[in-house]
Formats: sequence, C-alpha cells, structure tokens
Amino acid sequence: MRVLLKILSLCLVGATSLLAQGNDNAKIHDYLRSLPTPAPPAYDEVQRLALAANPLGCEDHPHSAGMIRPSYLWQRDGKPQILDDYDKHRAFYGCLDWHSGVNSTWMMISLIKADPTIAVAPAIRNELASHFQKPNIDGELEFFTKLKGQGADFEKPYGYAWLLKLYGELKTWNDPDGQRAATVLEPLAKWMSEQYVFYLHSLNYPVRVGLHPNTALDMGFVLDYTNLVQDKTLEAAVHETALRIFGNDRHCATGSEPVFGDFASPCLTEAALMGRIMTADAYSKWLDTFLPPVYSEEFQLYAKDIDAVHGNNRDTTGTDEEGLPNAHLIGLNFQRAADLLTIANSLPKDDPRAAVYQRLATINGKQGYDKIGAAGYLGTHWLATYALLYENVVHSPSTSSSSRTQASAGTH
Repeated sequence: MRVLLKILSLCLVGATSLLAQGNDNAKIHDYLRSLPTPAPPAYDEVQRLALAANPLGCEDHPHSAGMIRPSYLWQRDGKPQILDDYDKHRAFYGCLDWHSGVNSTWMMISLIKADPTIAVAPAIRNELASHFQKPNIDGELEFFTKLKGQGADFEKPYGYAWLLKLYGELKTWNDPDGQRAATVLEPLAKWMSEQYVFYLHSLNYPVRVGLHPNTALDMGFVLDYTNLVQDKTLEAAVHETALRIFGNDRHCATGSEPVFGDFASPCLTEAALMGRIMTADAYSKWLDTFLPPVYSEEFQLYAKDIDAVHGNNRDTTGTDEEGLPNAHLIGLNFQRAADLLTIANSLPKDDPRAAVYQRLATINGKQGYDKIGAAGYLGTHWLATYALLYENVVHSPSTSSSSRTQASAGTH
C-alpha cells in the first residue's frame, strides 16, 4: 500500500509540474523577449485606399460560368448563358463567387464607416446604390428560398455568416445610404438568421478544416453580427452550440497546421471563438489545456513564416504558367493575426500569454502585407477583406485599451 501511495504521489507531483509548465511566467517572458519586434504594418489613408481598390475592382465583375451554382447567374441551355438582366435581380454577382461578393461589400461599408471622407467614398456609395435596390434583394431571396435538396446548402454556412455580418454593418451605419440598404437587405438577413439557427441546432459535430465551412470561423462572423444587431435568438444558439461542441476540447493538433490551401487556423479560430463567449477566468483555464504553452515546440509554427511561394505551395489555377503564390496561405497570415489578437483580448489582464499572442499577431500581420500584392486576381478579390478583419481587431477599443498592459508585460 505504501508503495502504491508513493507512486500515486509521484504521479500527482508530475501532473502538477506539467500543469505549472503551461503557466510558467518566467518561460513565457523569456520567450517573448526572444521574438522579433517588427513595427506594426502601416494603416494610413494610402493603405486603406489600396485595400479598397480590390472590392471596387471586382464588384461588377460577374462570376465566370462554372464558378458558382449555375442557376444563380448562368443558365445552361446547350452552352452557358448569363441570366438576363442579372444586375437587376441579383446583388452579389461580382468578385469571383457569391460569398466574396458579400464580404467585399462588407469591406467597403466597414471602410467608409470608419473613414467617411475616404477618397473612394463616392464610388462605394455608387456600388451600394446599384447593388442594393429592392428588386436585387428580392431576386436573392427568391433564389435561396427555392433551393431544394442538397442545393439548399448553397453558401451555408460561410456565405450566410458573411451576409449577416454585412447586414449588421449596414444596420449600425448612421447614414442615409446605409439605412436604406439595411432596410432593403433585412428580409434576406432575417431569413438567413432563422436558417442559421436551424443549422446550429442540427449540428452534431463541428467542421474543423481551415476553409469556408469551418464551424468556429463562421460562428465568429455571426457573433460580429449579433453583437451589433442584438439578435438574441441567434446569439444564444451560437453560445450554446460552441459550448456543446467545443467546450470539452483538449490538446488541439497544432502540429497538423498549416495544410495546403488553408486560409484559417483550425486551432486558433476555435480558441478565438471560445474567448468571446467565456468569462476571462474560465477561458484562461480552458486555453491551458487546449493550446500548448507558447514557448513549447508545438506552438512555434505560429511564429514561423508561411511559405506560399515555393514548390507545390504555388497555385497553378491562375494564368501564370509557373503558378501564382497560394492566395489562401497568404490569407492565413491575416486570419492568424486576427485570431491571435482576439485570444489576447480575451485573457485576464494579468495573463503573461497575452503579450505573446499580441506580438505574434503583429508578426503574422506583417507577413500577410508583405505578400498581399503577389497573388493576382485569385487573391485580390478577397485578401484585402481579411486584411481589414485583422485591422479592425487591431483598432478595436478592447485592443487599444489592453495594448498598454501587454506592452509593459513584455518588458519584465
């Protein structure tokens, strides 16, 4: 019996030391000092105009035949034929595919809300006026509500999440153009909100890939909407579903990231979502067992550059015979950066890990900007949107108020 008790005692000591390792403040501070300290990417008027050029350049560029569900824009009668007067019965027909048309519109609205005098404001308002007439949105709603069978999953959940995020941005824009567009879009947003609740309640298992259907990624976009519009039914569904399918997760497989073609980190995306729905103390404990210690080998991939250029990483679907840089892998830098900042903002103020997450966010954001112009149309139609997602977290009040604390923590 004494031998058994001694073995149990040693096991408990070992377990305690492992737990303490995850919160070893000295190791965390040493690791923070070992990281490079790049200057945050410039985000001035020139940068905002450069980002705005991307959605403005693709909003009226119709989807190519075969790039999206045929009956949305193209009819197949022998050879593909574009829908008559599509610009009067569809709203999101540009930017390569439907969800990119939606998130590019969100990007333009987010930019003009933050900077009403931006030089391209008239162009943004013109796009809003032409795409957001009642017949356009009536056509969208009619198209979606008539889909049956497997076709009814078109753009669900990613496109639905972006549509709701766009509606939230318009609804809270104190501007006549914004209010008019929000009123026009409201029936489609209300229908998609209801459908998203049904979707979440029927979800038995999460989708964890680093692509569009990632459950945590999409629920994060929906929370952006519910935080603005106070859609309590959908908000409750997101919270309940997140706790149900993610609450007991442990030891995320960081070693399996990144995967070719990913534009989101499955581990960081889930961690960022849970930080938004849990109290800071509960979240800190959950994160202890979900992500490895920041100084551990398993965590170091988030500090390394993502190779989107060499070998088989290159995207051969473009017009360049040698392949273009993989746009998704460039976007992954921005998505990582936004998630890392969200995680930092969600931790208790005195948690030393927050400063590390913030530093890594800056590193990843800079890496994204270093490559953003190299991806061609396959990247520019959406990469600027993800850059703005990152910038919006950087310039949110929670980030601004916490950065002073985190900066001082890094000097210890």
